[in-house]
Amino acid sequence: MRKLIIFLLLTTGFCIHVSAQSEWIVPQERKGRLSSFEFSDESRAKGLDHYNKNCASCHGQPGAANYQNLVPPPGDPASADFLMNLDGEMFYKVMEGRDPMPSFKSVLTQDEIWEIISYIRSYDPNYVHAFLPTAEKSAYGGIVSITLTHLKEAGKIEAKVTGVKNGIIENIAGAEVVLRVKRTFGSLLAGEPMETNQNGIVVFNEPSDLPGNKDGLLELTAQLTNQDAYGITRADTALAVGKPFEAVSLTVERAMWNTVRKAPIWLLITFSLAVFLAWATIFYILHQLKKITDIGKNVVEEWD
Repeated sequence: MRKLIIFLLLTTGFCIHVSAQSEWIVPQERKGRLSSFEFSDESRAKGLDHYNKNCASCHGQPGAANYQNLVPPPGDPASADFLMNLDGEMFYKVMEGRDPMPSFKSVLTQDEIWEIISYIRSYDPNYVHAFLPTAEKSAYGGIVSITLTHLKEAGKIEAKVTGVKNGIIENIAGAEVVLRVKRTFGSLLAGEPMETNQNGIVVFNEPSDLPGNKDGLLELTAQLTNQDAYGITRADTALAVGKPFEAVSLTVERAMWNTVRKAPIWLLITFSLAVFLAWATIFYILHQLKKITDIGKNVVEEWD
């Protein structure tokens, strides 16, 4: 009896734990957030591209229910439970993340997140889109820009953030900057986000451990994470700061994944031998069956 009670208590505790994990609480003031642009065919097409690069590996393809078996489950973006979320709730969850889902606020711009939501909403036939005018994008009230400088001798990359407001140029201190490196699928953080100093400057180490092209060239993007305050502010550059790397075609040499003509010799021999032995075994069995049949016929003739 005592074991049964302990089992029931553990089961109840586990269920409560799983239930708590599955409940994702979004702050009330964030639920009503709206996009800064109207959803369109163009935003949905961009959202599909962002989704495939950043979301599909866990959530699967919308409508297919082929999401990963995680705790809590990622869910199907085309499901009724998923689409019940308000736009602001979706935006908050993508921005902030929770275990095992990462935060994407340092990976995607706010507009890119809204484009993903635009794509997901295409699966909701009852959805009516509401958005804020573009004037609401930035609270700074001026033009913000980032200037990237390669400090080659020091092995550093400097990002300087300046703003122009009412005709006055000023350095912006305390702005969080993130440096990202373009990869085949999405982008990769090049170090932790850092805040600018009093001169509006933040310095990153070169991502020298990352492979670039044959000349070590990497495509870099510096971006402000607080887009509510400064809008979508970014700067792009290409610097030869990575490891030189020249991709070799996977079909040049003999390999397991290649065509028959380029398959490894040992694999061709093993396969051919296996096929020969299989057919030899079949013919041997057929031959033995024929012998048994002949013996049976001879026995019947002797009895007659």
